[in-house]
Amino acid sequence: MNAIDMKKEMQKLLFDLPTRIETERLVIRKYEKGDGKGLYNLLERNNNREFLKDHVDEASNVYTIEDVEIRIRSLSADFTTRSRFVMGIWLKETNDFIGNIWIEPKKWEVPSFEIGYYLDQGYTKKGYATEAVNQSMNYVFNELNAYKIILITRDTNVESIKLAERLNFTKEGHLRECNIKENKRFGLLYYGMLKSEYEEI
Repeated sequence: MNAIDMKKEMQKLLFDLPTRIETERLVIRKYEKGDGKGLYNLLERNNNREFLKDHVDEASNVYTIEDVEIRIRSLSADFTTRSRFVMGIWLKETNDFIGNIWIEPKKWEVPSFEIGYYLDQGYTKKGYATEAVNQSMNYVFNELNAYKIILITRDTNVESIKLAERLNFTKEGHLRECNIKENKRFGLLYYGMLKSEYEEI
């Protein structure tokens, strides 16, 4: 890494970023020590391991509270080093842990970020995902000074497609049947939103 690239890497650490986002019904925040229990409970209820296995690594490779706590602390460290920004989602009213938002830098020089999420199957179709992603978009554009947000979903994921369209993302591409899992082929839909477009909504 040359001196210019090193300086760019160090500049990321200077971002004075909020670690907590609030919406009307949700608290979205950086993971902290002890949060592993909430994620463990999510994976163990509502058939979530099966529901999330195609989308979330944790559903298939963490099985104990210790495993999950290690994962949580790793995600917290990623936030600190600005390599990615992963936050848990809690209900304000009950403090129940219900999901996850992740914000992945794609190109710092643009800058552009990919945004993704998952929810406990028992909390879907209640508007929580839309609420969380919408407020996270505000975070990406206004705190990370993004120029563009990218959202990628399987072309078989009807709910995520609806969410992207509900939030006024533009469909920019469709990679048809580009993946296969368990003998089932699927493609990927690429959605994007520019900051100028977001400001007009």
